[in-house]
This record gives sequence, structure tokens and C-alpha cells, in this order.
Amino acid sequence: MTNLNKTSPPDEPLLFAEEKTNQSRPSDEDRFKLLIVDDEKEVHAMTRLVLSDYQYQGKGLEFLSAFSGKEARQILVKHSDIACCLVDVVMETNEAGLEVARFIRKETANKNIRIILRTGQPGKAPEKDVILNYDINDYKEKTELTSQKLFTTLTTALRSYLHLVELDKKSAEIQSKNIRLNEEIARRIVAESNLTKYNRSLERMIENKTQRLETALKTLENTEEQLFTAQKTAMLPGLSATSLDTIEHSSKGMEANLKKMEDFRHQMTSLLDKYANLETIIVSHGASHDDGSSTARDRVDDILAYKDEICLQTTLEHYPEIIEDSRQGIQNISTTIEDIRLFISISDETRTPVDINHTIRSLVDAVDTQNANIDFQMDLQNIPVLSLPQESVTRALDEIIDNAIHAVSGQGIISIATTYQNSQVEIGFSDIGIGISEAALPLVFTPYFKGWQKGKKGLGLSFAKSVLFSCNGNLQVQSTLNEGTTVTLTLPAEE
Repeated sequence: MTNLNKTSPPDEPLLFAEEKTNQSRPSDEDRFKLLIVDDEKEVHAMTRLVLSDYQYQGKGLEFLSAFSGKEARQILVKHSDIACCLVDVVMETNEAGLEVARFIRKETANKNIRIILRTGQPGKAPEKDVILNYDINDYKEKTELTSQKLFTTLTTALRSYLHLVELDKKSAEIQSKNIRLNEEIARRIVAESNLTKYNRSLERMIENKTQRLETALKTLENTEEQLFTAQKTAMLPGLSATSLDTIEHSSKGMEANLKKMEDFRHQMTSLLDKYANLETIIVSHGASHDDGSSTARDRVDDILAYKDEICLQTTLEHYPEIIEDSRQGIQNISTTIEDIRLFISISDETRTPVDINHTIRSLVDAVDTQNANIDFQMDLQNIPVLSLPQESVTRALDEIIDNAIHAVSGQGIISIATTYQNSQVEIGFSDIGIGISEAALPLVFTPYFKGWQKGKKGLGLSFAKSVLFSCNGNLQVQSTLNEGTTVTLTLPAEE
């Protein structure tokens, strides 16, 4: 037909497409989806008839029909790949078609679909207002929409649609390439990091080779053995000296308290003797009926004077304090003996195969259940199983992790890394916490040095270093005040 108005002009006869036979129906992938939205069935039929043999770039049309704005919205939700919509403005309401256009752009956020408004009542929706207020692609009055203009309008819409689809495809390709580029950049960063590690490892190997050439192997082995022996014995004398001072101080305090209690005992015995004499006089007076009141009064006065002489009230007030002080001294001696026994037990513990990475994960898992604000970042590389005193090593690692938790005040990041190279296992603990001052740093391995950690005994790092020395390893601490601390453990691995 020549136009799609409800009444065709008499001077333009209806045109029907020739019937084609023996042609297979094209698949959905070979057709553009065209949605016809109009409340008149005749418009649907005529549109389908006029465009039945339409072809653009070798693809035909798949027609979808909606007879109201509501039906159109349902179809639009179901078919997201509609290429073009021919939408009547006035249907169940005067703005039903405009609502469909708004639904496409706002609700479904579909920017590709081409919207062509067709109206037989242009006064209901003036073209100028519609073009300004709605994101549509064309506006046609039904009286002007002949078959040729419909062909031209649809072809222009489909060309624009294909351009937008191609643009989306290119954008997706660019985004995919950006992702791959970012992944490649990340891989290169990792590769550069590994290269830096390998370079450092190579430098260390060269240094070791040079050292071996400069010093005879036997002399080096003897020197290392002497060094490790000195290191292993260095911590216990420090602990023993501090502990002996504690024991000596507690012993002197207890000796003084015992002397005071002995004096108190003599004074109480004398006072009781005086009371006994007074009791004898009172009993004798009652038996003989003699007047012994003056003698009793003399004894009472003597007792009162003796009470003043020995400061009985003060003695009774301070006696519990002396007992408590003695009890605390005994407790200090017991604790100190336990501390010494802890350090001595390191060398007595049987060595067993220990998976350092597994031990660290177990300790971190235990911490995570109690400290949700601690973020552990772990880089545990492949390291060999070592023969170690497992209980002592586990306690040493736990002490170091506990120090890091206190350093970040229970909220922050703690990094743990393990590496294996040059027959050495290295374990690093780093925190971004309170740090240690330059003046306090040399004292961190001193037994009972507490630093800023209130409520702790001050044996954690000294115990950890003793454990490392007993395994021919080492422990180092680097720290900057208010920036953080790094604790590095090294252990030799058997060839």
C-alpha cells in the first residue's frame, strides 16, 4: 500500500507483493526484529504486507506486534534485540506511545533500538514537543508515510541501529583488550619483581663465592661454629643475670621480713608471759582473799607500758603487709625459676619435621577468629620441611605475631612471607604499627625489657632469638618509630 493512514487516498491504489513459492523461511539470526505498536489491526496487517519482502544487507524482517502500550512493554522486556519500533502515539491513552518510548530509554536503558513514532492525530502530540522531550529517532504522520517513505525511514533506522551495535561491539573489544593489557602489565610487574629477587640472589651468590675464595673452608666452618656457640649461650646468661638479681632481691626482702616476724614473735611471747603473771596474781588473790589489787594494777600498768614500747597496734597493722610481701617474693622466685627452665628446655626438646608454612597458617587462623580487624597478607612460598624443636619454634612464631598485633593496636595490616634460597629459609614479619625508637632498638632482646608493651613479661623476642640460635639460625629486627617493624628469621635447610 502507499500509506498507512486509516483511510487511503483514492488516487493511490493498494499494492500487494507478489507471492513467492519454494522459498525457505530465514532464521531469526538472518532477520531484523521490527516491533509494530498500534491499537488498529489494519495498521499491523498493512505494515506487514508492505514490508513482507523487505531486505537490508541480505537480512529480512521478523515482525512483532503489540496492540497497546502494556503489550509493547512486555515484548520489549522479552526481546532485548529489537532493532526498530514503529509506535503509534495515541492508543489506550493519548500518550501511550510516548510512555513506550520513555520505557525503552529509561526502564530498559536500551540506547540502540530505533524508535519511530507514527500518529494519525498530530495535535495530541506535536512534533516539536515530542522531539525535544523524548529520545526518539523519527516522527511521522500516518498520512505522509507512504510505502516508499516507510522503506526509506526503516532503512535509515536499521543503518543507524547497525552502527550502534557495531560501536558497542568495538567498545566491548576495547574493554576486553584493556583488561588483557592490565593483566599483562600485572604479569610484567610480577616478572620484574621476580627478576629483582633473582638479581639479589645472584649478588649474594657472588658474595658467597668471593668469601669462599678469600677464606679457607675449614677456618670459616670453625668461625661459624664458634659464633653460633657464642650466640646460643649469650641469651641464657643474660636471662640468668637478670633472674639472679630478681631472686637475690626477693631473698633479701624475705630475709628482712623473717627477721621482723622473729622480733614480733619474741615480743608477743613476752606479752603473753606478762598476761600469764597477771592471771596468776588474780587467781591467787581469789584463793587467799588477800588484798592483791595493788599488785594486779602494777601488772596491768606494766603490760600497758610494754604494749606502748613494742608499738603493738602498729605491729598488728603491718603484720599482714609483711606476710603479703613475703608471699610475693616467693612468687617472684617461682616465676623466675620457671623462666630459666623455659630457656633451658629449648636445647632439651626433641627435633621433629616441621612445616613452617602450615604452622604460620595455624597461628594466623587462631588470631583471625579473635581479631577481625587484623588483615594478614601472606606470601608463603615453597620451602622445605625442617627438623626443629616444634613446640619451641611454634611458641617463638606466636610471640612475634603477638608483638605485631600489639604494635598495630589490634587493627591494621601484618605481612608474613617465607622464601627459600641458597639453602636458607627466610621468614619475614612486617607491620605498619607504632614502631620502636632508635634508643630502644638495641634492648629488644634483653630479657624482661617490655618497652611500650604494658602487661607483658618482656621475654618474647629474647625467647624467640634463643630458639633460632639453638637451630643455628638468626633473628633480626628493623624498626622505625611510628612507621612499623620488620622481624626477619633465618634457618639453615639441610641439603
